[in-house]
Amino acid sequence: MAARGGSPYRARVPLYLVPRTRAWLSAEEVAAAADCVPAVNATIDGIRWIRSYIVAEEDGSFSGYCVYEASDPDVLRRHADALMLPTDAVKPVVATLVVAPDPEPAPAA
Repeated sequence: MAARGGSPYRARVPLYLVPRTRAWLSAEEVAAAADCVPAVNATIDGIRWIRSYIVAEEDGSFSGYCVYEASDPDVLRRHADALMLPTDAVKPVVATLVVAPDPEPAPAA
């Protein structure tokens, strides 16, 4: 397992995965949360949202698996509190394996 690569031009910031089980009840709530994130991030130092993978649950709700750079786990918990999002865990990423770039999602059927 190869360690996560870093840019030679800036200090490496720890990378974290934050699962959010059943955080949203509808696709509209997901979109609204995504719209709020940049404004909240601007008020909290030490955090950078990289990406989120959103999955539909069997009950119709949506869960997220969010990737962040953050100075420490407490920053991510404050971020979640500001957005009123559940934080199931804050897990440090120890390696990144990229086989191919993320594909564009298929249109909903």
